[in-house]
Amino acid sequence: MVLTRRAAALLAALLLLDGCVCVPLVAFRAASRNQARIDRLRIGQTLAEVQKIMGKSPERRNARVRFDGISIEEWSYLTDYVRKQDTTITFVGGKVDEIRATSWEKD
Repeated sequence: MVLTRRAAALLAALLLLDGCVCVPLVAFRAASRNQARIDRLRIGQTLAEVQKIMGKSPERRNARVRFDGISIEEWSYLTDYVRKQDTTITFVGGKVDEIRATSWEKD
């Protein structure tokens, strides 16, 4: 069987695309915007300061009170759609204590 140049090029393109990850453009752009805003966050900022920088409420939120009465909140935002990661901001007593990447997949 002899392939034409066009058929060979199409076959090569399909083989290359087989290893690619397809990402919805809307999700990719939203993650990029979130990451750019998160890059401006600093340890010690308040809930209100983070809300202002992020420009929106968290996409996921957990809250609890520690044994000593101090409040703990975790805000998560999608930041890397390709690697399936969020960034989680942990507030202790109303101030940023930690900023970390968290995987969507359970280890």
